[in-house]
Order: sequence, then C-alpha cells, then structure tokens
Amino acid sequence: MGDITNLEPVAERVSRLRLGYSYARCRLAEPGEVPTLEEARKIIDKLYESGVPFFTKALIQDMWDQIKRDPAPGDKILTKDITGAVAEFEVETGRVRPWRVDGTEMEYVLKELVLSYQCRACLRSDVIRRYYPSQHWEPCSIKLMHRVQEWDSKTEKNIPWPGPMDREVVARTFQDKAQEWNESPACEKLKRILSSSAKNHEIDKVVGFALGTMSSQYFIEDGSLRTEDGWRSGSQHALLVTIVEWLKERDDKQKVLCYSQDPAYTEVDEKILKEAGIEVIEDPRGWLEVDEHSIVVSISPNVPAKEIITDIARPAVVIWYRVEFHDGLDTGLTDPDSSRSRAMMEGYELHEFGPDKEMFSDIVLYIRKSVAAPTPSSDGRFS
Repeated sequence: MGDITNLEPVAERVSRLRLGYSYARCRLAEPGEVPTLEEARKIIDKLYESGVPFFTKALIQDMWDQIKRDPAPGDKILTKDITGAVAEFEVETGRVRPWRVDGTEMEYVLKELVLSYQCRACLRSDVIRRYYPSQHWEPCSIKLMHRVQEWDSKTEKNIPWPGPMDREVVARTFQDKAQEWNESPACEKLKRILSSSAKNHEIDKVVGFALGTMSSQYFIEDGSLRTEDGWRSGSQHALLVTIVEWLKERDDKQKVLCYSQDPAYTEVDEKILKEAGIEVIEDPRGWLEVDEHSIVVSISPNVPAKEIITDIARPAVVIWYRVEFHDGLDTGLTDPDSSRSRAMMEGYELHEFGPDKEMFSDIVLYIRKSVAAPTPSSDGRFS
C-alpha cells in the first residue's frame, strides 16, 4: 500500500463506489482527561443551550484557507472544537486503504480534503457510536474528510466513476421539468407570495444547497436507469431559476447572482446550470455567501443546513423543510430541527405554496418579518 502518486484512471473498469469519503484522523493538540459518555453528552448540550455558535464563518473560512494551501501528506490542519480546545487533523492524501463492500474486498485511495459539518445531534450520536469509554474525544463541529476513489492495486491506478449522462439528454430533461414546474399552481403561488411579502426586503443573491445532480447515472437492480433523482433535481433547479427571474423583475435588473452548491455536480450539470444563470460553487463557499440579503433554498441536504444557517445568518427568505421538532438527538438526522432553528423561525412568516412532494418533499417558504437586516453581536450571535 503506502502513499500513491500515480493517479491516472484505468479505462477498462468502472468504480463501484459512489462519491465516498473517509474521515481524517484527529487528535487534540494538548490531550486531556476523556469524559464519560454521559459527561460528553452533557458538555455538548450545555454549550449548545448556552448559545455558543457551533458554526461561524470565521471557522469555516479558516479551515478552507488551510485546505487551499494544498497541504502535503503528514501535515496537520488545525481547528478548535466546540469547547475551544485546539484539534489537529492529519493529512493522508495518497494513502491506500482496504475496504469491504457487499462482501467484496477492495481498496480505495484518499484524495482531496473536504469539510464535514457536525451539528449537536451529530456530535451526540457520534459519542454513542464510539462505544465509550474512548481514549480520546474531539467534539469538532467541522471535521475533515478525504474524498476516496476505488483503487486497482495491480496497475496502481484509479478506477474511474461512471461518467455523466449525455448533455443533450440532461438538457432536455431539465427543460421538460422546468416547463412542468413553470406551469404548476405552486410556481404561480410562490411568485405571488414573494411579491406581496418580500417586496421591500433588500435581496442581492440566491443560494441553493443540495439540489442534486441531473446527470449522474444510477442503475437499479434490473439494469434500468434510475431517473427519479434527475427529475427531482431538474424541478428543484427550475424553482431556483424562478426565484432569480422574480428578483430580476422586481428590481429591474438584467442579472442576479445565483449560486448552487452540491458535491454531486458533474461537468454536465455545471454547463447546463451556467446556461440557466446558476453558478456552481464548491463547498464551503455557499455558506460564506449566505447573509441577511440572501434567499436560501435547501432541499434534502446530507449536511445540517438548518443548524449552519441558523448560526451564521438571518437570510431575507428561506425555502427548506418545515421546521418542527425532529431534533434527531438520538437518531442522528443529517439536517435536524433544533431549539435554535425554531427560535430563528419565530422571526419569520411561514407560507405554504404547495409544490409536488415527490419532486420537492415537504418544503415551505419562510420570509423574515423584519425588512431591515438584523446584525449579529460582537461574538457572532443573533438574538
């Protein structure tokens, strides 16, 4: 095994992995006494309930800056956990590890670094999964992961992922789903609500999260192509375009900034979305773009979008899952509700606009009650 530098793909094979990740090793810079399971959960809860932000733009920006410096294998990336202790993540780019998938032995190589977001529910469930007592504990709200790719040890080369669908096919699907959405009562209702309730809010950008890929090829057991995911993604991006067009008309502008962030995007997605006026951006730039003058759209994310947004901003408009009481403290939901998100939503008006749940799930529209943009306190908190 060891470290690998020859990363040319093997043309004759296609990887069985789908956008996998592996957590980077982490240790405290100055290890201390490890709390018991119950103590660890109490620490997490106490800090959360006291209002300590688990996510800040400064923390996100700092870790991203360190990644962009292209650290070498063996280097350390530093951050702080929720208690304020310094944690060190070890860079292992190029290392090959064994893996077992569906009873089959295989190998994968660690590739570029990405950020992983751990909300209160994630940190609590992580404590349980680690089968305390443990020899170390680093409650980091932002961790590091390596993207991984299947590895051929005989040729010492990457095994490529399946390529995206043909661009013309994807463009046609997007066009069809956009037409379907534009002709729906939900689309008209969304525009009416925005025109009546967000007409005076200062808005200068639209940011989408987790709207999916329209072009990745997924096959089901009978060998046929799974199309539902692409349809959902096409419909959700059409919604994003509708918001941009509404904002252009409201402000009499030729162009409105519109970003979308999803790690599953392919080059085909990027080209088609660019033609529609949507700029694909990499994580974590989306979080850094969100502010009090933004419209945020987040649908079925595999990251705690509600918790991140609640800590870092008060957007003018938010479209995401209905905020209720699905906190996931014992089940580890990827995008849970929380006492913080419920408190944030008290400052917003909820509007139903009735989109197709097959395509959009149970999303609703939240518009900030205050037209004036709120500002955080000196420590980054919103009251």
